[in-house]
Amino acid sequence: MQHERQWEALPSLALAHIFLKIPITDRSRSIPFVCRSWARAALHPPCWASMIADTHSPPPHHSTADQAFVIYSRPDPLFFVDPFDGRRNPDPRRGVFSFQSLIRRAASADVNSIYFFPFLTAAGGSPNDDAILRIIAQSCPNLKHLSFHGSHNASQEALLEVIHTCNKLELVDFSDSPYFEPTILQELSKCCPKIRGIRRNGGLEPLFSSELSVGFPFLSMLNVSNSTLVDKDLLRIVDGCKKLRYLDVRGCQFLVFYMHIIKVASARIGSIMYD
Repeated sequence: MQHERQWEALPSLALAHIFLKIPITDRSRSIPFVCRSWARAALHPPCWASMIADTHSPPPHHSTADQAFVIYSRPDPLFFVDPFDGRRNPDPRRGVFSFQSLIRRAASADVNSIYFFPFLTAAGGSPNDDAILRIIAQSCPNLKHLSFHGSHNASQEALLEVIHTCNKLELVDFSDSPYFEPTILQELSKCCPKIRGIRRNGGLEPLFSSELSVGFPFLSMLNVSNSTLVDKDLLRIVDGCKKLRYLDVRGCQFLVFYMHIIKVASARIGSIMYD
């Protein structure tokens, strides 16, 4: 009679790749304390290659990264909990040290996804945005997915340092941050030719749609829900972004005659979210 193999009997590297799909809070607080086998697996650098604190399963045709960085306009805070309480600690160094420890765990593994939100300090604390961004620029040259969600205090120099270094970026989330501006978009389009997904809510610069349609030829996903998008910019986007396959314009209260634009665009864009 054959006995079924137990989870702890799996090779450590295989377990590490499985754990990569588990929320980062569980990876840091729970998994290493289950048993010796899981503790050894948690030491493998691939276990820390992705820092998306997410628990949902991706729908067909979308990856977890697509969901976290582009499709979801307002991440559930339960999914993006700081595993080291850095955001709730007024000392800005706490978030920096916490983030550095996660990067060290990844060691030689390619860190491919970082959600900025968990590593900020609490309200009232000094900002540590530049310090976090410079760690990313220095340690994560193969980064593919980056979110600035919740960041408000980064300097342009730190932002450009990340863009110039992390030139393999594919998905960028500018939600709840002031960094979606022409200078940043121009540098992003020049340095990161593989960009395929962008998310932005809130205020939009007058020329942003021109920057998108000209500078990002491979853009296939765009989420500008709950933004100041207007009809002429929507028209420029659907006309200029030829590879667009997902477009979210829900909650854009400045749109007036958009239904005709959407009706025409729906023949080419497979998924358009609107209200």
